[in-house]
Amino acid sequence: MLKITRKVQQAVVVHPRGKPDEALTMRVVDIVPNAVCIGLAGDGYEIHRAEKFSEYAMRNKSHDITNNK
Repeated sequence: MLKITRKVQQAVVVHPRGKPDEALTMRVVDIVPNAVCIGLAGDGYEIHRAEKFSEYAMRNKSHDITNNK
């Protein structure tokens, strides 16, 4: 895990190695007590909260098995 410090309106850009045109930009939009508001911008990405992602992944896995994928 990479841990970095960002201020409001500062961003981090991630992309698959060798594909900078597929970038996902994560920007700190606001900081309030006990929370950080993050904006995400990038085409072709599905974005899920981590606490819900395992539920989403299991649902899609069962969908793939049902459809013989």
